[in-house]
Amino acid sequence: MKQPKRITVIGAGFMGCVIATIYAKHGYTVVLHDAIPAALTSFSERALPIAHGVATPTDSAQSIVGRVKLVADLNQALAGAELVHEVVQEDLPLKQALFAQLDRLCAPDVVLATNTSSFLISHLCRDVVHRERVIGIHYITPAHIVPVVEVIIATFTPPELVTWARDFIAAIDHVAVVCREKPGFLVNRMQLTMLAEIHRIVDEGLASAEDVDAAIRLSLGPRWALWGALGCEDLVVNKKTVVATMEYLREQTGQDHYRPTKALLGMVEQGRLGSIAGAGWHRWEAPYAEIVMDRDQQLADILAWLSEREGPSLDARPEPL
Repeated sequence: MKQPKRITVIGAGFMGCVIATIYAKHGYTVVLHDAIPAALTSFSERALPIAHGVATPTDSAQSIVGRVKLVADLNQALAGAELVHEVVQEDLPLKQALFAQLDRLCAPDVVLATNTSSFLISHLCRDVVHRERVIGIHYITPAHIVPVVEVIIATFTPPELVTWARDFIAAIDHVAVVCREKPGFLVNRMQLTMLAEIHRIVDEGLASAEDVDAAIRLSLGPRWALWGALGCEDLVVNKKTVVATMEYLREQTGQDHYRPTKALLGMVEQGRLGSIAGAGWHRWEAPYAEIVMDRDQQLADILAWLSEREGPSLDARPEPL
């Protein structure tokens, strides 16, 4: 499959502005369409702050925004497009109708992508004939800063389209993470699961909002930023301890959610206990003493950096309910 040169973005809301700006910055011919005229006329004003974040000394924000062609007629907007990226509001019937229309209007070799953050690809393709060319390309806000892009695939997604998506995302200096379609996909499933538990922690009075955020900022957050959740588990805890802790939590709370998974139990059986054993979720080649020293230095460096930073003011924070 050929990489695209001309991209049509459908939907000039916040994310549509961001995505069109990213594509224009990386040299693609970009057409932006929206059924609401005001969304197109206000594009430049709304896109400039985003473009300032990706501009370079040789490519100004005004130049990047100016390269996005605004087209009100859908047929004209689709002419010559090799990739059509849908970024309309999160309304399932609206998206289903739009994809059915795009399937009729676009040649079968045109890739149809969606930025949906919740709907399954198979549901969006309910009335699509050539559904094998539909794929999720979901950006994470703020998309011009956050490099990860979720590539959402269905059972009917061919391997060559996944490879195409990985190459395309790499070409715009982002990182593809591939996820099979399930509610929440990858990022939101992890994020909302954690937030739901955090909300309950505060609601039950186990800790204050301030203490919860401090625990994230100064323990989980820096470690996960450096090594990811599974890499962090490998680096800081023996898998036998993870299993024992989960089983105790399940016993004490009665929540089956804590039941150790087959994958985790399998690693324990195989002796893949983490970096201390040379393997866990990942393989660790260096001697354990070197791994520990490198781990500790990385964490000390990022915590020192955090201590020098001042985040947005919290003076306007509402009183606890």
